[in-house]
Order: sequence, then structure tokens, then C-alpha cells
Amino acid sequence: MLLPVSQVAGLVNALKLTWVDKVYLNEIPREDLDNTDITVMLLQETDSSPAYHANSTFKGIAMGVEIQIFYKVNLADDFNPLEAEIALMKIIKASGWLIVSSQHHTTDPDTNQVTKTIYVAKNEMI
Repeated sequence: MLLPVSQVAGLVNALKLTWVDKVYLNEIPREDLDNTDITVMLLQETDSSPAYHANSTFKGIAMGVEIQIFYKVNLADDFNPLEAEIALMKIIKASGWLIVSSQHHTTDPDTNQVTKTIYVAKNEMI
């Protein structure tokens, strides 16, 4: 079984989203930390714990992933981040993940980038 972040990364990469320039797992490399010319998606694991308890054991894994989006500073005038996020969440949900939380948009104080955080979860039998 792939790590939860790898599962979500595989799904996101297969979508070939034109508005996401790079998808990173666990951390953004130093060379892209302050790059405001690209839209970056950061995936981090939030849960990987036993699930489906029965007969003094567990039969599954509860998985969780935090999806952080750091939008490039100069977005195209015709690009609507909310519409893109809704479409992404619908596809993730259709792929068996639960949208646990979709946080409000914030502005990163260091880079001035608009950011978005979405939490997804899925239980999987082992």
C-alpha cells in the first residue's frame, strides 16, 4: 500500500492540472520556497492509524492528507481559484477520499501568495 501522500500525489499528477506547476510531498525544496512565479501544491500526511477494529485487532488504516496550495502571485485574470478547488475536491471525493475540511483562503505574510488548505481522509482495508 502506498503512503497516503503518495496516493493523493498520484491522483493529482494524473489529473495534469494546468494551474498547478509543481506537486511536492512532505516539504517544498529550498529553491522553490520563495518562488512566487509558480503555483505549488504541498501534500503532507496527517493520519496513518489503525482502523476497523474487531476481534482485538485492526483490519484497516485511517489515512489523512493535508493539501496546501500556494498560488503564484500574478494569477491570470480569468482564473478562478475557487472553481479550480471545487473541481479538484469533486475529483478527490469521486476517487474515494472524504473532504474533511476546506479552510478559508489566507495570504502568506512572507511571500504575499494566496494559500488554501484542504484536508482529505480515507479508510482502507489491509
